[in-house]
Amino acid sequence: MFPFGKIIVTILMLIPQAVLHPIFWVVIGLIAAQYSRAARVEANVYGQAVESPISRLLTSVLLGVIAGFVASLILILVGVTVTRAGVSFILPLAVFLMLIDQRFLCFSYAGGLVALSSLIFGWPEVGVIDIMILVAVLHLIEGLLIRMTGSHGALPLYMQTQEGRVVGGFVLQKFWPIPIISMMLLTPQASELDSLAGGLISMPEWWPLIKPGILPPEGHELLFAMFVLPAALGYGDFALARSPEERASRTARDLLIFSLALLGLALLAIPFPWVQWIAAVFAPVGHELVIASGRRGETMEPALFSVNPRGLVVLDVVPNSPAANAGFRSRDIIVSINGQLIKSPQDLRKAFGAYTPWYYIEAERFGSDGERERFSRSVSGTVERVGLIPSPAPGDDAHAKAPGGSFEGPLARLIKGIRTQRSR
Repeated sequence: MFPFGKIIVTILMLIPQAVLHPIFWVVIGLIAAQYSRAARVEANVYGQAVESPISRLLTSVLLGVIAGFVASLILILVGVTVTRAGVSFILPLAVFLMLIDQRFLCFSYAGGLVALSSLIFGWPEVGVIDIMILVAVLHLIEGLLIRMTGSHGALPLYMQTQEGRVVGGFVLQKFWPIPIISMMLLTPQASELDSLAGGLISMPEWWPLIKPGILPPEGHELLFAMFVLPAALGYGDFALARSPEERASRTARDLLIFSLALLGLALLAIPFPWVQWIAAVFAPVGHELVIASGRRGETMEPALFSVNPRGLVVLDVVPNSPAANAGFRSRDIIVSINGQLIKSPQDLRKAFGAYTPWYYIEAERFGSDGERERFSRSVSGTVERVGLIPSPAPGDDAHAKAPGGSFEGPLARLIKGIRTQRSR
């Protein structure tokens, strides 16, 4: 029987070591910088930060620690080792690929390339199955985290599409520091085992599922040792044709399907080694399909927050503002204010420029049955303070450009610049 109790206790005892690891604090510092930058952007858009960077960081750390525990338990249950998973090869390759495009900073691409190199050329000598399971587990955890909090803190921006149109949208960005308790293969001398006996855990004969495939030197024993591995997961996305909640939910669903399919292929490769080839190809190709499908859905389908003949679509509502307190929310359509028809942000500013004590707002929204509902609210304030963030009108400037199919990393931009100069 697998000693779940002892393994869980050991993981819980080692997680504090991972949290106190210097690299873990470097990761936290980088995440804190990202959240501080997001707060500054929110202050420019909303007039205030929706949530403090400290609060977001603490939430990320808490969820990351829980996710790290789950990932560690799965990796140890299967018997994945860092030495066989080739992390020392995958990590620098992932950093290099990031220079081509930020989305390539992902173990699915670097892991797939390392695995294919090992299968084709015999170098580096790594465990392809270990790599695939590591990639699958990390994406499984990422999918669950996105499902839980991926849409939280979505930032409303005016975004330029590939066709040049400016529409309203949201940028979704989350980061989680992940303390992983992994394993490493050791070959101590048999005489040293007596001194280690107090810390050894007896495992069942079937474990590990992935046999190491190596024999220890004469007079030595093969030993699996747990150690801490600070890591991080990040999520960056955008929503144009869907709400942030719908976008995050779809991304999480697609990632979970991808991770479970890859995990199934990796486990199937244990009795059928030829499946390793399929898994190694599926890791980068499958992940790229997830990314491409999501981007295509957001750019090819009609944008939610653009010009609407019925009125002005609300992109977002500032939390705790008069509009929020009155019950307005994203995707509402402002029809009129004090009887004046509203079709653009300019109409909105003009209506609130009347400086009356109260503004009678008529609006529409889709009800739970899918039918439009007309409602009205009275609010006080000015256009700057009422808290309504309108969708853009034709001619409005964009804050950002929606990601497309081209590579946008620094190395890709450098090569593109060189080609442009040569063509002149």
